[in-house]
Amino acid sequence: MNPKQMVLLACLYACVLILTLTTAQTNTNRTYTISKGDNITKPGCTKKCGNITVPYPFGIGSDCAFNMQFELSCNTSDDGSQKLILGINIMVYDISDTELRVENSISWRCYNSSGAVIDESLGWTRFIDSSPYSFSVLNRFTIVGCDDYGSITVPNNFEYGCNVSCTSRGDVIEGECMGKGCGQKHIPKGLKYYNTTMSSTENHTDVWSFNSCGYAFLGEADRFRFQGLPDLGDDLYASYFYDRIQASVPIVLDWAIGSLTCTQALKIENYACSENSHCIDSDTGLGGYRCSCNTGYHGNPYLNQGCQGSYNCSCPHGYTGDGKKDGRGCIAPSSKQFPWIKFSLGWCLYIPSGWNNLVLFQNQEKEID
Repeated sequence: MNPKQMVLLACLYACVLILTLTTAQTNTNRTYTISKGDNITKPGCTKKCGNITVPYPFGIGSDCAFNMQFELSCNTSDDGSQKLILGINIMVYDISDTELRVENSISWRCYNSSGAVIDESLGWTRFIDSSPYSFSVLNRFTIVGCDDYGSITVPNNFEYGCNVSCTSRGDVIEGECMGKGCGQKHIPKGLKYYNTTMSSTENHTDVWSFNSCGYAFLGEADRFRFQGLPDLGDDLYASYFYDRIQASVPIVLDWAIGSLTCTQALKIENYACSENSHCIDSDTGLGGYRCSCNTGYHGNPYLNQGCQGSYNCSCPHGYTGDGKKDGRGCIAPSSKQFPWIKFSLGWCLYIPSGWNNLVLFQNQEKEID
């Protein structure tokens, strides 16, 4: 191999390496989701309920969803506001490629100065085994109070619990949730059901002057910050903590298509991934899969022609071909050439979805004797 040939091959490998590294970076920073694209619902279906976008495989109404488990309803109040509802009464705040954020369910137990329970509400939520939803590990089970034990019981009667205590106002530190007025517990992956229980050692008799209620909830960990004494409830008004959590801390649900793995789903007729997309196994341990547009495409991979391309390759003036590495490449007007080197010629413009920088490279084809 002569020096000119060696230089040509070095340039070829460098160009391929640049494109590969750039593509890897783009995959990491990709911002397109199933909710962003020209086509996100089945034809004729409603795209929004209030300000919430509803992308396929979800849908408002039976003919607009992938199946009945992805059906949502849009309820309109007397004041004209709209709420997106999952099932009978679970309000949906957001839908993403892998998750739903839904309304919280808060448990509480309140006592009088003598230690008698005067108000109590213990929450539970269950998704049937065939449901596409499970509770994400982005959630934490959180207990707030100064004389409380809270736990969630999951299938097989396994219990995840946490004790919180404090003897005075000075024990409570804003921003800390490590047992003094606030405690948190991780939950297992793939959880579909939980039931909340609460108890108190002294029924708040020793702390009743500044904390008469204990609270427990499952919610997104990154959306909750313990505010100290205000969260104990009595310094402002009784429902302050409840209202704050309801307004700002959702429950995160993981979702997936069915219970089959990608390998199994590829063999069935009702496979959900469309052209120019690929299958990704769910990591919840429950089976199921999701779809994602291939590199160079963006949009909704569950819809026919939902993944739209973002590659644009062409050849210099006078050359023929499609300019694509995996296509016909670019063919020079000269009759002397080796077909395997055709790829190295031409301009190829790679436009990653959601990325403003362009990677542009050119390589001159040389004849190899």
